[in-house]
Amino acid sequence: MTDPMPAKQEEPAAEKYKHLPAAVRLEDTIATHDPDAPADPTLGRDPETEFLLRHGGG
Repeated sequence: MTDPMPAKQEEPAAEKYKHLPAAVRLEDTIATHDPDAPADPTLGRDPETEFLLRHGGG
């Protein structure tokens, strides 16, 4: 039985990247996410560790 999808031969890296796409100017790009970091909801504290310290001492 023959394989319906023969294995694709990979090109060597030197051949694969011999011709690069055209450069994109920074002015032609758009931001894909908000550049400001979101507020930290835990204010830098670890609630699980604090719970363990409060209630784990028994």
